[in-house]
Amino acid sequence: MTRDRELVAQLLKDPTPKSMVFIDSTAGTSDPEGMASSRRTHVREGMGQAGAPDADVEAMLEVMRQPTGVADPSVRFAVVQNGELVMHKVVNGEMRSKECIHHGPVIDATPLLLQIPHENLYFDVRVWRGGGDISVCAEGDREPVDTRHIEGDTSDINKVSAGRMAEAGIQRHTEEVWKHNQTDVAEQITALIAEHHPRVIFLSGDVRAVQLLSGQLSDQAKHLLHVVPGEVDNEGASPERVRHAIDVQLDAARRRRNRQILDDAAADNGSLQAVGIGAVVHALAQGQAEYVLLDHQEMLQHSLLALDGEPWVATAPEDALGAPVLEEIVSTAAIVRAAVLTDARVRVVDPDEIGVGTGVVASLRWPVGPERP
Repeated sequence: MTRDRELVAQLLKDPTPKSMVFIDSTAGTSDPEGMASSRRTHVREGMGQAGAPDADVEAMLEVMRQPTGVADPSVRFAVVQNGELVMHKVVNGEMRSKECIHHGPVIDATPLLLQIPHENLYFDVRVWRGGGDISVCAEGDREPVDTRHIEGDTSDINKVSAGRMAEAGIQRHTEEVWKHNQTDVAEQITALIAEHHPRVIFLSGDVRAVQLLSGQLSDQAKHLLHVVPGEVDNEGASPERVRHAIDVQLDAARRRRNRQILDDAAADNGSLQAVGIGAVVHALAQGQAEYVLLDHQEMLQHSLLALDGEPWVATAPEDALGAPVLEEIVSTAAIVRAAVLTDARVRVVDPDEIGVGTGVVASLRWPVGPERP
């Protein structure tokens, strides 16, 4: 994701015309080839109407002929410039914003932000009595950032027959082998926490292995731990239950973090917050915004000016401070662009989190000054 963020920043800063497509890439089951062909025709027509050159159109259609590489449903985000593919990302999940086919100097990074809302990392840990797998994941990414496979000692476990398991000595020895195996997993988790700083650790798998690992985790890991319960007739939770538990917990963590940012900004009589489009645009123009919390649907109702240089965004030409106006674009795209180019972090929020109709709130790096006359 870091490389993606750097590439998006470069594309947002570059005023050279470019073509962008954000579209559903779900293959479907009834007629996947027909759906793919229809989708390419739709993109060809849309890019033509947007004024994209033929070279861009052909490059875009070529990448769309490639398999997504991910399970359904999925979405595709691609940018072509001068007939060359410069960015291509396929993300698993339902579309969270409207399709976008555009050609011009400014791309809209909002759809990508909505598909991969935040870069908070989490661990997906799945264990069995002989070891475990640890995946370090970024929310919305199709591939783990890092993985660890721990294969412990299973020789003695496999030698123990069902009849001999009743023997107390054999049972104790087997338990010690299981415990040692989970010690190895716990040590790997501790090392990965120091490297990646996850927001939460999801643990699932064999019930006894989960119990043994839980008892050996560090205090820091225990504080982050969320155990996904196993199913009645299964030693571990199903992949569907694990995925659902992860989604629910990540959403709860997102809302807690948003609340913390808003509360910190509102402290000291709100001196560290900007509320509403005008105030947030002013803060972005000053490089003052640290976090921008955006109600996407509300902000679709407004437009702003994208500028070719600082302050990057303006509500009117007289506020551009001499920077050329590139395009008048939807306010979500303009604010996301200005935030990326001023190193502010954008978080998409539900309307109730910042107040219905508010649209956007920013937390500030330094307090606001006195009101201007």
